[in-house]
Amino acid sequence: MYETTINNNTQLDVSAFIDQRNQAFINHAKAQLKNLDQYSTEALEWLMMEHYQFSFRNTKFLADAAKLTGSFDTDAVQKELIRNHAEENGHAIIYKKALKKIGVDIDTRTEFPSTTHFLDTIGEIVGREPSTVLGAMFATETAAIFEHEVFLEISNEVLKRRKLEEEGKKLVWFHEMHLSGVEQSHRDELGVFLQGLPLDKTVVEKDGHRPTINTQQAVTGAELAIEAMTKWWADLLDQIRADSKTRDFATA
Repeated sequence: MYETTINNNTQLDVSAFIDQRNQAFINHAKAQLKNLDQYSTEALEWLMMEHYQFSFRNTKFLADAAKLTGSFDTDAVQKELIRNHAEENGHAIIYKKALKKIGVDIDTRTEFPSTTHFLDTIGEIVGREPSTVLGAMFATETAAIFEHEVFLEISNEVLKRRKLEEEGKKLVWFHEMHLSGVEQSHRDELGVFLQGLPLDKTVVEKDGHRPTINTQQAVTGAELAIEAMTKWWADLLDQIRADSKTRDFATA
């Protein structure tokens, strides 16, 4: 599948190709969350708890990715991942407290196997070759923008239904803060290393701060991450649909 897809998109560089693949996943997931009226409040609250799990694990992913990319022949990628890690450190604690303030207690959560599998998969990918890690982290940072967009909408919807707008200000701020430039910066500063790299060239030698990059490994890392995100989100959406069908709820 990888080679066929590449052959049909040789006019794109690596970053644009990954963006194209990621956007297909994002568009599909967003379309299913466009109308939140179809989901129960409890289902949406459960979805927020599952999203927290990624926030909690993300700092470890960034730390592991920074360590692995230290074997590149320049330290530019590693420095960027260290910066990202420093910015994300402590955010999960803020998220957990903000959720608890509106009655969503992470400590009461029951494990959802698909989330466990997803997190384990991302953890495995960021332990691979540095170019693979770079591609995967670029893909997940791009998807993080979409996730904060939809969870900002979900948060506002839940707060409106529960009449907890005042108590939920910190939760709204949490997502708005990530959308104010934090996630976009993480995505863009990793994307710099993949821009202009031709898909039909296996290895691109270092150029200034940019290290030598194996483009096939970078694309493979991104595709593995996107595949994992696609499966996870499909399972999450299936679960909230099923949960909502078992409840009588009102959105007014």
